[in-house]
Amino acid sequence: MRVPLRVWLLTGLIGVLVLITATGGIRSWWAHRLNDIASGNRTADYLIGLVVGLLPVIAVGIGLLTSRGRGRLHRAWRMFAFGAIGFVVTYLLSPSLSRLITDSSSRHVFEREAPSYLPGVFTGTVVWIVVLVVGVARARSRWRSRRLQPPADGRNHRVIDV
Repeated sequence: MRVPLRVWLLTGLIGVLVLITATGGIRSWWAHRLNDIASGNRTADYLIGLVVGLLPVIAVGIGLLTSRGRGRLHRAWRMFAFGAIGFVVTYLLSPSLSRLITDSSSRHVFEREAPSYLPGVFTGTVVWIVVLVVGVARARSRWRSRRLQPPADGRNHRVIDV
């Protein structure tokens, strides 16, 4: 199965964007814009951070809603692609966990300009990780219970050929 050229180009473009913005320039710009938008309001900072943290889930939902009436495989790929875009946008608009733990300048600019933004982002991230773990656990248990149950069409007898 060949991968289309547009997929390679899109993947390369995303990689280049991540490399260019990994220096923290877009993050400091975003922290200053947050200060302008929220005007120092901690609740607004937190809510914007929560939405940014939940972007992967929101994007998966948009992918689900925009692919109704199409095949399951098409819907799954669209949800995956939209979720990946949401994840990349979240990554670009907030420092990574390793930068947060270390004493990095991208963390300090958010603490100075929008102090409640990072707790909102990490709350949103934890929420979607918990939703993902619970969803996978429920899907696995449902799959196992279906596999162990007899057929639902009333044929629960066995035919043994001797």
